[in-house]
Amino acid sequence: MSLKKKETLGGSEATQPAARGAQTARKLVVLPDEAVDMLHRAYDIGDWLSWERILEGRSNHSFFVSASSGNYVLRRSNTRKSVGKDAEAVRFEVRLIDHLRERGYPAPQIIPTRGSERYVEHDGLFYLMTAFIAGSSYDPENPEHLLAAGDGLGRYHRLVRTLSGPYYAHRSSLLTNLGPEGIGVLDEVKLLAEPFLDIEERKRLQDSVSYLQNQFVGVYRAIVEVYPGLSKLVIHGSFGGSALIFAGDTLIGVVDYDRARFEVRAMDLAVTIKGFCRDDKSGEDYWVGLDYARCRDLLAAYREVETLPKEELRALPLIFRGQHLGKVRERCENLVNKNAVVPQEDKEVRRKVTKVEKETARLRWLETYGTDLVAAFVDG
Repeated sequence: MSLKKKETLGGSEATQPAARGAQTARKLVVLPDEAVDMLHRAYDIGDWLSWERILEGRSNHSFFVSASSGNYVLRRSNTRKSVGKDAEAVRFEVRLIDHLRERGYPAPQIIPTRGSERYVEHDGLFYLMTAFIAGSSYDPENPEHLLAAGDGLGRYHRLVRTLSGPYYAHRSSLLTNLGPEGIGVLDEVKLLAEPFLDIEERKRLQDSVSYLQNQFVGVYRAIVEVYPGLSKLVIHGSFGGSALIFAGDTLIGVVDYDRARFEVRAMDLAVTIKGFCRDDKSGEDYWVGLDYARCRDLLAAYREVETLPKEELRALPLIFRGQHLGKVRERCENLVNKNAVVPQEDKEVRRKVTKVEKETARLRWLETYGTDLVAAFVDG
């Protein structure tokens, strides 16, 4: 066996979306020689000519594998317990992908092992190999791609309704991320960051923290009230531009099912709308709000293939706010936990403070324009 290791994946047009645009590794992740030897024995794909790390994605680590029989994508579960997968989750993901492919949905083909297993477990990690889908990336300037995204999510939701249980489910992140811990960690970040900031920056951070803490309380109460009445299904969890592969205007591949779980459908809709309908001109140098026209077009394409009650559409601004607050908590906890191990430098602290302030701006926009946004969703 000959194997050429690479740390990054160079881009040609025919690349899997999860691999596109990733040229600089955030953290070196490698496949140990022992794991490579094990995988070579497990999979009957000929000689492994090279493998390259796909740098996008946090939930798992993925590699582009070039073998004598063709090209493949290998995914390895993350070693971090907070984002890693267990056997139950992997088995469910495999069953979901098979269900979709059997019904003509463009999910990737799973490559079985020599022993006809659908995945490999080794040293507490899980490996899943799929066929590489050659195509081009999502183009935000192409209106046909936007419509194809709406249609693709609608078809996905329609098909998963026929998937029998048991489902993979955790307590909703909307509820767990908005608990009282979110309020406390904001105070910790404020105390940690203040020595690095000037007077105006401290005031701005204080304003953001006060606003966010009120949001944690109010949004949590509102979500607890509406959550039980929202429809639930197996959401995709990552249905954005990086999950889609095109041939011209045609959607030929939908990947990244590692976050699929039983959850309120509005979570999927919110992730997708934010991914495809951002108004890049709504902030000074970053996106803040959403483009109403793109939202209408995306949802119209969705509703061509799947029904969507107005009650769910009206709940979306609240779901958006919950997701943004979840990001705030995640980033704040990340900074606090890192600082507990190694004191963080000025640059990293300021970077996290900037991210918190951006999420604050988005939440303020949603609070101000939520009614207009609902009108665009419902009346569109």
